[in-house]
Amino acid sequence: MERKKLIRTVISLGLLAALVLVIYLSQNHDPTNPHSTVSKEKWINGPNGHGYAVLNNQQPWKQCYPCHEKKGYGGESYCLSCHEKSGVKVSLPKQQK
Repeated sequence: MERKKLIRTVISLGLLAALVLVIYLSQNHDPTNPHSTVSKEKWINGPNGHGYAVLNNQQPWKQCYPCHEKKGYGGESYCLSCHEKSGVKVSLPKQQK
């Protein structure tokens, strides 16, 4: 009987620890941001992050809009709404025709 009680205690503590971990990790998750699984520093300044795309390619209609539209976020309006929420003043480059 003592062995079963010990096993139940270990399982309960494991489940409690998992619950605490999930709650802690979910505090920094923004469900509206599809890039929230990547750390903000890596996403902004990483080798292939947002900053890299903006500074080197500056073609959001090729890189960003197709994915954003496929996921149902919208194109340019989605980017601008995120920039406004972040307090970034930016004019997005337009596609050359």
